[in-house]
Parts: sequence; C-alpha cells; structure tokens
Amino acid sequence: MTPSSKFEDIIPPFTIKPLRNKARFIAIPSTSGTGTEVTCVAVITDRNKGVKYPIVSYEICPDIAIVDGDLCKTMPPNVTANTGMDALSHDCEAFVATLDSNYTDALAAESVKMIFQNLPKAYNDGNDMEARQAMHDASCLAGMSFTNAILGIIHSMAHQLGGMFGVPHGRANALLMPNVIRYNSKSTDKYRCLAQIVEKKTAEDFAQEVEKLRKNVGIEDSLKEYGIEENIWQEKLDAITQNAMNDPCTGTNPRKPTLKDIKKIYECCYNGNFVDF
Repeated sequence: MTPSSKFEDIIPPFTIKPLRNKARFIAIPSTSGTGTEVTCVAVITDRNKGVKYPIVSYEICPDIAIVDGDLCKTMPPNVTANTGMDALSHDCEAFVATLDSNYTDALAAESVKMIFQNLPKAYNDGNDMEARQAMHDASCLAGMSFTNAILGIIHSMAHQLGGMFGVPHGRANALLMPNVIRYNSKSTDKYRCLAQIVEKKTAEDFAQEVEKLRKNVGIEDSLKEYGIEENIWQEKLDAITQNAMNDPCTGTNPRKPTLKDIKKIYECCYNGNFVDF
C-alpha cells in the first residue's frame, strides 16, 4: 500500500480484518513510554512527505505483554525523558478523552502518580531499577488507559512535529502538553483531579507541574528552543495544522478544535507562550 497525504486513504480506524489465523502476538517493550505492548495503535511514518499516519484497530493489540524493566536499564537519559513524557501524555489525554470511563480514569491516575514520582529518578540514575520498573509499569498502565479511551490533540499535533521536523515523539508531546491542557480546560474540569495527585488544585497548577517535570528531565520550553528554524516553521505551519485536524486522535479530544485553534496552539508552543483562549 502506498501512503497518501490523505488520511482517509490509509486505513480507516477499526477496519483491519481479523488476524491471528496462524500466530499469536507477544510484545516485549524496551522503552517506558509508548505502551504499545497493550494498545490498538501503530504509526507509519512517510519520511518523504513528512507525515505520520496512525493506524487504529484492536486486531493489532498484542495477545501477551511482557513488561520487564531490566530491558530499559541502558536507555540514555534523553530517551528516558522522551518516553516517560510520552507515557504522561497518554494519561493526560485518556483521562479527559470523550471515550473515557471509570476504568480508564483509574489506570491513568495511578500512572500519573507513578510517573511524577519515578521519572526524575530514572532520568538521573539509570541503574535505579525500582524506578525503571515503576516507569515501565506506568507506561503499560497508560497504554491500557488510552487504548480504550483513545487520545486527543496532543498526539494529533505531535505526530506532525515528528513527521515534518523529526522531533522525537515523546519530546513533541512534552512540548505541547501544558498548552493543550490549558486549551482543553475550557471544556472539562477533570484536570483538577490530576492536579490533586501532585498536591495541587487547578488545571493551570497541573500544567505548571508538567512544565516543571519537563524541565527536570532536560526538555526545552519551546519548539524554537528545540531548534526548528523560524522560516522553515512558517513554511510548514499550515500543512501541519491541516494534518493535525485530519489525525484520528482529534476526534476524541474533549474540546472540538478549529483550524485556527490548532494553528494558535502551535504558534504558542513554538514561541514558548501560554495558551489563553
């Protein structure tokens, strides 16, 4: 199948025909972030077009997951940071997604707690195997949450940053997360529950705690600081905005965005400004 710039030409969500006629699918993750060992989501990157295409089907969810933190011992700090923030973004999106439930909320909330407690430890000391296993477990919990609740525009927008500019996925999520929390908080009050996990009260408090965690694991405060040149950014901005709107994850975001909204969020994240709309 040849990838197309139109998402509808790839594979519509949940339309893959039944598999498992000859083999079972056992997944063993070696990073603590994607949760892919328990999810229904995969991503294909077209590097020529600069586009990431999510594929969504419960047919691609593994039958068995082996979650062993020892496999992460040699992850360098930057990969530990990127993947850990990826897991946190899964929690933050699943917790407020339109398909969330008591079950997905419980998984996401526990994962948030574990990540705030253990990501800095794993980042600063890769040989801390208790922190490594906790992060591996937190990633898996986050995966179980979002494979049922699905995600939102953090991921819709991050897919474009990765496909077009090569920003590592978890790092892209980390750069977008606080401002998307601020944007979505106009339509949901559930972030206050996540704020309470980190002993804070409001959505803004929680967004700021995410920013503090991001800084503590060596991630920049803006896409400009990351190193995307402004002339290239402006040249590609309209294209990534449209692709983010077309991304399947946009459909389960708690606040329905417009093209103008997505573009403004991108601009704020590029310049390091707060979203206030």
